[in-house]
Amino acid sequence: MNRNLINLDNLMAMSWKDLVMFLATHNAEERILRAIIRTKPESEWEQLIDENTPQTVSHAIDTIYWEKNAFTHRYEIKDQPKYRSSDEVLRDFLSTGKRQIARKELQVRLQYLTPYEQKRILYAFMDSDTKLDRAFACKYLDKHFEPMYLKAIETIWGLYHEYEAAKVLAHYVSDEFIAEHFVQLAEDYRYLPVRLRMPASYPVDHSRLEAHELICLCARQHLPLTEQEASAVLSTPYTSSVLWALGELGFTNIILHYYRQMLS
Repeated sequence: MNRNLINLDNLMAMSWKDLVMFLATHNAEERILRAIIRTKPESEWEQLIDENTPQTVSHAIDTIYWEKNAFTHRYEIKDQPKYRSSDEVLRDFLSTGKRQIARKELQVRLQYLTPYEQKRILYAFMDSDTKLDRAFACKYLDKHFEPMYLKAIETIWGLYHEYEAAKVLAHYVSDEFIAEHFVQLAEDYRYLPVRLRMPASYPVDHSRLEAHELICLCARQHLPLTEQEASAVLSTPYTSSVLWALGELGFTNIILHYYRQMLS
């Protein structure tokens, strides 16, 4: 449908259910549909489902439920590659002349090794005087975190203030650690994810947030946001996270503005 035929006043005058059905039958992107559905509590979504419900609406609701519960992912289990012993490769890694080849081999093999072997290799990488090695260990542990490595990562961050170490800490350290080191962690990593670890009552530095980051922060921590402040996101490319936040905050009219932009 041409955007010129879309009257926002008419859309805003519709009931929530009629608006969802209108968007579903006028080829709105599913992200828009999901955002509008999110503007109402989950307890009201059932009224959208009957024998005449468009498949796009059912799929949108199913996707929202999946997003709420998709905390685990299944990974294909591969056979362990056959190489020389990890002890031998680790000795090469710790030898100046053979380090480059051994580094690559250890990185490829790490996920297939026993926890004991992984521990020896990860500590070797974290103890390395090469930033590349420390960064690899931190990136790996950010995806495969084990609490036993936290002190070593804190040490790396304290010595070098590297992005990769700060990222792991922002994700896994205690709230008390975040509060004590908030300023430096936000400087070394990114303000938004570190700020999300703080209580909702903690002051928000608006100058360090883009419009899309601010609206996501307010949605996640249930912070007040005016419609004028939320409207600033219209000057940025729409993303699924922005549409999610607009839905959580109930800004139906801004979602509809995005809808019109998509039709152009």
